[in-house]
Amino acid sequence: MKAALVTLAAGLSIVTAASAVDYAREIAPILNQRCGECHKTGSKKPKGDFAVNRIEDMQKQVKAGEPQKSSLMISITLPEDDEDVMPPKGKGKVTAQEIAKIRTWITEGASFTPGGAPPAPAVTPAAPAGAPVAAAAPQKWKNTTGTEIEAVFEGMDGTDFVLLKVVATGTVHKVPLASLSPESQTMAKNGGK
Repeated sequence: MKAALVTLAAGLSIVTAASAVDYAREIAPILNQRCGECHKTGSKKPKGDFAVNRIEDMQKQVKAGEPQKSSLMISITLPEDDEDVMPPKGKGKVTAQEIAKIRTWITEGASFTPGGAPPAPAVTPAAPAGAPVAAAAPQKWKNTTGTEIEAVFEGMDGTDFVLLKVVATGTVHKVPLASLSPESQTMAKNGGK
């Protein structure tokens, strides 16, 4: 009996791992409920010219496979008292379960195809052997005292820390969001843009 339960449990975990999050069935309803009042096409222009029901807008807010670099994920996980948190205070915060579902969807590749199938890989010409691989462009980041460094945005670690790879040293530093200038905080909250 015990062996049968172990076999059954192993089979269930395989089934669970194989089923991807379906955007239309699982993610779109969350976004429509939590964000649609302000960010949906319809009778009026969506705020920030961003609509959760326009796939091209969503693709700009999500970095497939990297929730920590996705503007959508960053904005819904900011602290409740942050002026950039979405939805704004009093508008019905995204629940922990909904955040987990969105994070899983992004981690799985942020597919918009029915059933959550991974998108077809883009065909790009192969780089010649020995050619350097393109990296994210470094940007100027300032702290609250005005000190500036050149670094590449590597993502967010939770809601309170920014991961920055300093160009001069190649070292990734975990920088408290609160220690950055308002402009650099905004840049981090927008996924390094």
